[in-house]
Amino acid sequence: MRKIGGWLVWGLLILSLAACSFLTDKSKTEPGQNQPGQEKAEKRAPLTGLATDAPDHPVLMVMVNNHRAARPQTGLGLADVVVEMLAEGEITRFAAFYHSRTEGTVGPVRSVRNYYLDLAEGSKSIVVHAGGETEALARIRREGLPSLDGIHADSRFFTRVPFRKPPHNLYTDLNQLYKAAEEKGYQPLPPRAAYLFSDRAAAEKGKNAGRIQLIYHPLYQAGYQYDDASKSYIRYTEGERQVDRESNQPLSMQNVLVVFAKHEIIDSVGHRSVDVKGAGKGYLFQRGKAIPVEWRYRDGWIVPFSGGKEVPLLPGRTWVNVLPQTGKVSFE
Repeated sequence: MRKIGGWLVWGLLILSLAACSFLTDKSKTEPGQNQPGQEKAEKRAPLTGLATDAPDHPVLMVMVNNHRAARPQTGLGLADVVVEMLAEGEITRFAAFYHSRTEGTVGPVRSVRNYYLDLAEGSKSIVVHAGGETEALARIRREGLPSLDGIHADSRFFTRVPFRKPPHNLYTDLNQLYKAAEEKGYQPLPPRAAYLFSDRAAAEKGKNAGRIQLIYHPLYQAGYQYDDASKSYIRYTEGERQVDRESNQPLSMQNVLVVFAKHEIIDSVGHRSVDVKGAGKGYLFQRGKAIPVEWRYRDGWIVPFSGGKEVPLLPGRTWVNVLPQTGKVSFE
C-alpha cells in the first residue's frame, strides 16, 4: 500500500506540473498580438498626425487659384497641408494636399508650375491641375508623374461652373479625383509621415504672435490671426478674412510655417523658379507664439528644424508660406 501510495503522489505531481505548463503556454502572447495591458498602436494620418481609420490611398496635390476673381475658393479648408507660393506677377497660387478627406468640392483649379512638381514628386502626390507652363507639362510626361489634367485628357472629372468667368471657373470633386486615380491605375501607396507631431506646441515659449503679417510682393499681402477659442490661426488675404465659399467658414489651421526661399524670374512672361529643394530661415507659429527655425526639403515637404533637430508640429492642418528673400514677415 505504501508503494502504491508513493506512485499515486508522483502521478498527481506530474499531472499538476503538466497542467501548469498548459496554462502557461495558453497565456503566452502570439506573435503580432499586444502584450497584456498594452494598447494597440493608433493609426495616424500621415499629413496631420490625427487618429484615422481610413484605408491607404494616394495624396492629391491640387493647384488652387488665388486670383482676386477666384476668391473665395472652395475646399481649401479640407486640405491637410497647403503651400502658398508666387506664380506670375504679384499673385500667389496654392498647392493643396488632400489625404484625410476624400469627399468635397475643390476649386477653382489652375495650372501647374515646375517648382510645384518638386513637392509632388517628393511626396509621390497625384498632381491635379488645369494645364501648366510648357516645362512643367513636359516634365510630367518625361518623368511619368501621376497627374489629372482638367483641360486636357481628364476633363471629364472637372466642371466649369456658371457663377465665375474662365479661367477662374474650373472645379472638381475629391471623390471624382480618387475614382479617376483608380481608373488610371495610380497605386494607393501611402505616404510616409510628412512631419513629426506632438500635442505640445514647440513654439509655446516663443514670442507673442497673435497676429501675423506677410508681404510676398508690394502688391500682395496675407496674414493670420490667432483665435484662442478654437486654438487655431484664421487666414486673411489682402486684409479680409478668408472663408470657404460653400460653408462660409473661416480657413483655420494649427500650424503656420513661414520660410524664405530663392526666387528668380526666368522668362519675359514672368514665370519664376523657386528653390523649394534648398534650405533657409523661417518661423513656425503655433498657439499664438513664434519661434525662428531653419527649413529643409525632405521627400517633397518643407520641414522645420532647430539646433539640428526636427521641430514637431501640432496635430492638425498646416499652411506653409514660401516667401521670396525680399519678402517680409512681422508678428505681435
